Amino acid sequence: MAAGIINFTRGVPPVNAFPVGDLIECVEVALKRDSDTLLQYSHAGYVPLREWLGKQYEVGPGQVLTGNSSLELFSFLVENLVSPGERAFVESPSYDRAITALRRSGAELVGIPLETDGVNLNALEDQVKEGAPTLMYVIADFQNPMGVTTSLEKRKRLVALAEEYCFWIVEDAPYRRLRYWGQDVPTMRSLAPERVLHLSSFSKVLSPGVRLGYAVGPADVITKLTRWAVDWYIGPVLPTQGMVYEYCHRGLLDGNIERLKQIYRPRLEAMLTALDDHMPEATQTRPEGGFFVSVMLPEGSDVTTLTARAREMGLLLTDGRSFFPNPDEGNRFLRLPFCSLTPAEIEEGILRLAGLL
Repeated sequence: MAAGIINFTRGVPPVNAFPVGDLIECVEVALKRDSDTLLQYSHAGYVPLREWLGKQYEVGPGQVLTGNSSLELFSFLVENLVSPGERAFVESPSYDRAITALRRSGAELVGIPLETDGVNLNALEDQVKEGAPTLMYVIADFQNPMGVTTSLEKRKRLVALAEEYCFWIVEDAPYRRLRYWGQDVPTMRSLAPERVLHLSSFSKVLSPGVRLGYAVGPADVITKLTRWAVDWYIGPVLPTQGMVYEYCHRGLLDGNIERLKQIYRPRLEAMLTALDDHMPEATQTRPEGGFFVSVMLPEGSDVTTLTARAREMGLLLTDGRSFFPNPDEGNRFLRLPFCSLTPAEIEEGILRLAGLL
């Protein structure tokens, strides 16, 4: 085993990214001020936080549901909106845990090929005409696992199809605020608020350990989800919601996001440079933000064999097949997270990977 493990498996922040001192102060203030609420049962989440989030999206708190991670809220959406045998679309590749949630629902899962500017519209339109889905799950900004951003033109076409064929778009946006260069693209929710259910969380911009996600959507859907949540767990964890509200209310979030950009931008630059220098034969994406770069390995490569050999070299890789509804399409696919590694570790990891290839 080579000295020093390089871990390219998980998209997690480095521990030095957490604003520990501010969070300690914020949780103490929140509990002292509002302990009767934060230590009690609740239903839709902490109202001041829902009001604060609502202002960011220009809606009332009745259109916001907070919960224990955006993945949990997505699972609630799937349970409420998708029946066994109904169609559900995802980008291909897509977030592996979203694929798992949809498979568990008994949906007919359809992957729409993902290009460098969003899904292939011809493939999408063909599938919609064959049978419209109940929902389509999309990560439009710095997608997990590819890192690509859906263009404005494709966003407009996606929501137009959703309106024409009456299906939901679930827009998952945990990486949206982490843009390191380039210009923001309008959210799909801003283009069609009555057809888009917007999900996000504080995992990537504050801390994954707070386990705090939220959904923004039409009031009737949020009300239905809230009732489901009450039946499922009575209410979410509130002390962290109080802490995060205090943090945001103090105006600290924007500054923290800018600090994270300064940490992550050089790491993305190091990843792209290392791939250019050492793996020119592979096809890579060139994200403008987020946590991930993806690589399609040269013909003849096999990710299953590669991950086993890489482990012997002290290089931990994720099997790319898990990101595809049809796993065989991922035989040459690698997702490479960069945020938790230093530029030197990224350089060493890509050198090892290139040596294996």
